[in-house]
Amino acid sequence: MKKLAVLGPKGTYSDIAAQKYIKDNNLDIEIIYYPSILKTAIALDNLDLAILPFENTLDGFVIESMDNIIAHNFKIISQVKLDIDFAFVTNAKRIEDCKNVYCQFKAYGQCIDFISKYDFNIVKTESNSQTVEKINASDNSFGAIIPIHSLNDNKYNLVINHVADRAHNETRFFIVSKDKTDIKYYDDVDASIVITIKEDRPGVLFEILKELNELEINMNSIMSRPMKTEMGKYKFYIELSLKINTLNKLEKLTNELISRGFLVDILGVYNVL
Repeated sequence: MKKLAVLGPKGTYSDIAAQKYIKDNNLDIEIIYYPSILKTAIALDNLDLAILPFENTLDGFVIESMDNIIAHNFKIISQVKLDIDFAFVTNAKRIEDCKNVYCQFKAYGQCIDFISKYDFNIVKTESNSQTVEKINASDNSFGAIIPIHSLNDNKYNLVINHVADRAHNETRFFIVSKDKTDIKYYDDVDASIVITIKEDRPGVLFEILKELNELEINMNSIMSRPMKTEMGKYKFYIELSLKINTLNKLEKLTNELISRGFLVDILGVYNVL
């Protein structure tokens, strides 16, 4: 049986996304939980798959996941999207009596408007489940921002629902493996590539964008990431939109960029959500 590394413990949004992936694809997979994104990623040394939170509507890319995928050249084989919703909870009688608030580091970026209304001391956690564990073990001076679904199993004196900055809030997760996997494609696909610049020069980004334009490839996003060898050296993470009958354009793009002196890694081609 294949094994899937998941940011745990049970009940995190990563866990829910993993369960959705398994159910939607009718797979027989064992879930193994890990306490951090880094440990979830490096678990691929011993496991078959890992699921990593990758992008949120309100807070953008999860840089730790992106950097681990790039550094280890993981292959993206699928993606899952979940609706995300948070509540503020405390056992204090009034919100003004709550001085310290537990909040997962990405949840913090999604609830800034609410947090900024109060003079909270924010204590960041590695996971939403860890946030729940900490608030349940704390006194009445503590509060927490937790997933709405966690309210089903816990009781608090004061609950404020829907504290994210916007009602429309989603997180996208990548399922990754160490090796390339055969995928059944539908009409639309996305592709993730990493372009490394061997030698910095004026107009280097324009060269990349020019090739995308000439091949009529739509770019969904681009993010520069430091090469971590010296200051001023970067890689570009780029996501592209393609049709099944235009997949050959990705090969043409790769070959053209390589001929111009770039290094190109295709991290994955996967179905659009």
